[in-house]
Amino acid sequence: MRVTTILLAAALMITGCSSGPDAGPRPEPGVLTVGVGEVENLPRNRMVAHALYTPLIDYDPATGKITPRAAESATSTDQITWTIKLRPGQYHDGTKVTATSYVDAWAAVVEKPIPYKNAAAVDDSTIQLVMERPASYVPAFLASVWALPVRPGKPLDGNGPFKLGQPWDQRKGGRLIRANPVGAKAQRIDLKVYPDLAVAFDEVKAGKLDLVVDFPGSRHASMHQDFPARNVVWPKPDASYLLFGPDMPDPAARYAIALSINRKAVAEGPLDNQYDPATRLFTPAVAPGERSGSCRACTFDQAAAKSLRTQADLGAARFTNGGDGELRAVTGQVQANLGLKTDTGPAVALHRAHGGIDSPHELFDGLDLPSIRPFLDAAAASGDPVVQAENYRLVENEVLRELPLVPLWTRHGHAVWAERVRDVVATAAHDVDLTAITLGS
Repeated sequence: MRVTTILLAAALMITGCSSGPDAGPRPEPGVLTVGVGEVENLPRNRMVAHALYTPLIDYDPATGKITPRAAESATSTDQITWTIKLRPGQYHDGTKVTATSYVDAWAAVVEKPIPYKNAAAVDDSTIQLVMERPASYVPAFLASVWALPVRPGKPLDGNGPFKLGQPWDQRKGGRLIRANPVGAKAQRIDLKVYPDLAVAFDEVKAGKLDLVVDFPGSRHASMHQDFPARNVVWPKPDASYLLFGPDMPDPAARYAIALSINRKAVAEGPLDNQYDPATRLFTPAVAPGERSGSCRACTFDQAAAKSLRTQADLGAARFTNGGDGELRAVTGQVQANLGLKTDTGPAVALHRAHGGIDSPHELFDGLDLPSIRPFLDAAAASGDPVVQAENYRLVENEVLRELPLVPLWTRHGHAVWAERVRDVVATAAHDVDLTAITLGS
């Protein structure tokens, strides 16, 4: 009997069997497995796009710093005419990437992310971009997924560190192969689509998956408990605001509504821990430099809200736009904390800023706010990041004084990873940088 027990134990050691219910397959060396949700537009998904493509530049909205990537330089003397010089490059199928590649890709975008008048290929390595008006925020566009040289018919054949290893399946995912191996960095990435990312979170915890991004709020608290040193949270450019119309001109009425919303309760409840309460006008993902003061209108103060409502003689407000869940959350707060009717009276719109490019200008695109126009124009006309930041601070001060719109919450991303995963970096520009990840044994 003792001999049988010893032999059985030895056999288990040799075969690597485990009696644990959560034991998964042994990770493949050099292969990173990543759990993702449904990806609707792969070339415009920041995390995947920056693995398949190399952006023209990297751009830091906080400092205005430009780091050349596929471009050698991007310059302008008047913020209207921009010259982009390209480094030599090619797509994964061997076709050269030229200035025409970019010009054609930009022309194919139905809605222009920036108001340019003309884009032309001066020669194979030079692009001339002419704006309709001064636009110091052009670098934010050049760094975005909207400036990538995406080709019709071959949208996933890029010029970046990874190439597509098999056709992308919308329901299952796909495989990326590193074009040129780099040391201990991941050489292959298997992207697996999960209808429920809570399942992916649990599989990382069980050792069956290497990394998962943007899982639901049901796993948000355990993120810090189960992965105390292996989690990251980063700001995204998406944000929500309340936009007050001209039929509610009294700042007291606007402040009453703004102060009646418990942003923390909404972010942790109906918004499923995918957002943070706003603390300033600009989302942290695009905020230019340091802010000049606090956002009083962003705080929850029910007593002050009721006092201001009485002062403004505000009886009702009609809330419009926005997703159903988000709109219900806002109106529920206003009804409960301010006692205000929300289906009649002056219009208050829920405005969503989706962050096509990482610039404060994105927030004000299409909004009629005359009081801040001089500061916006001054920021757009200056090539000095310090001057730009000063004018954006003046914009913020003016908006928070008159309150034509008020910040509600800003979106964030989050990820957790397995013990063998190293060098996880996440930014607003790239989300999780798949190209930087190193794999241990």
